[in-house]
Amino acid sequence: MSVIVVVRKGREAAIAADTLQSDDSLQLGAKYIVNHEKIMKIGDNYLGLAGWAAAQDIMESLIRNHGAQIDLADRGAIFETMRRLHSIIKTDYHIDTNEEKDQPVESSQLAMLVANPRGIFEVDSYRTVSEYARYWALGSGRTLALGALHVLYDRLDSAEEIANAAVAAACEFDDGCALPATSYSIGLTTD
Repeated sequence: MSVIVVVRKGREAAIAADTLQSDDSLQLGAKYIVNHEKIMKIGDNYLGLAGWAAAQDIMESLIRNHGAQIDLADRGAIFETMRRLHSIIKTDYHIDTNEEKDQPVESSQLAMLVANPRGIFEVDSYRTVSEYARYWALGSGRTLALGALHVLYDRLDSAEEIANAAVAAACEFDDGCALPATSYSIGLTTD
């Protein structure tokens, strides 16, 4: 379980995440696990993954072994990247592509948020890419984080401060996420 948040405000984009790893009722806080970060950097992009812990290992391996094929410049480039990587994810990482009985396409089993100089984006497990004007959240603490984002967006000036506060709110009330949080901000090249 997780909470990952992206915020775009002014000339700044930010991404923040909790650090809890869990397996059913077993919870491992950041003090127990070295690789507790849910945010990774590739070039001038920050990626935050929610869902199975294996998703983090898969994405890290994709970056190491197929980094030249990863282009996260904009919504279209992200979609084409995920489309290309899907067959690799299926073949090399043995992903079970089934999620629902009536799913429209095979699932890549990856849900992530992206913050980069061009904006903030979500990639769902079916490779749908959405670009957000203000903010978005993923994970078990998502609804709590979205409520905090809604209340704080016009009250605070810093995208990173807003993102951190939303993660803290989710961690306070959702047992699937916990502090400490990690966050990163990046300057935007466009408004």
